[in-house]
Amino acid sequence: MLSRENLKFRRTPKPWKTLESRKIASLGDLKLHRDRIVSKTGFQMVHPRLFVDDFSIVIPVLGRDKLVMIWNYRYAIQGWELELPAGHIEDGESPEACARRELEEETGYSAGSWKRLGWFHPSPGLSSQRAYVHLARNLKAGSLHRERYEVGMEVKILNLRDAYKQLWHGEIVHSPTASALGIAQPRILRAERATVSRRN
Repeated sequence: MLSRENLKFRRTPKPWKTLESRKIASLGDLKLHRDRIVSKTGFQMVHPRLFVDDFSIVIPVLGRDKLVMIWNYRYAIQGWELELPAGHIEDGESPEACARRELEEETGYSAGSWKRLGWFHPSPGLSSQRAYVHLARNLKAGSLHRERYEVGMEVKILNLRDAYKQLWHGEIVHSPTASALGIAQPRILRAERATVSRRN
């Protein structure tokens, strides 16, 4: 009988060794390093490495079957994306405290129930940055407190199943949103199906 291989994230063994690391650019909290690395086979290469703050991303479920999202303009891609509320974790802040702050700032909602669902690396080829996924329920409407650079951002409330249909059809192209919805899918769609069954 074949044993199941453990494919969870792990740090060892390390097939590469760092020979040299040099910071080549810095812009606020964003720092770019140029590393020279060598493999166990002796192959050497230069690898860029980006240091950027971890962030929290929130899946806000309104009532039984609605999802609170935002329509957001991203300058780097010169376009708009449908996203979940998210933001960088500030110094000394916990991932959950960041999630609570960002939900209120970007959507005006606060939540009475919070659960961390996990984390993922949004760009592991370049950075060790982590994104922490939080499920927020029992939402209560309040007032917005957006940053000055969050120009044109709009709150969009979608039916839960419609949002997942957009995800499955490739219409949600914001990578952290797609990843977070994927992590949350078994939990929130199962809960939504159970609610529909009880009503019937």
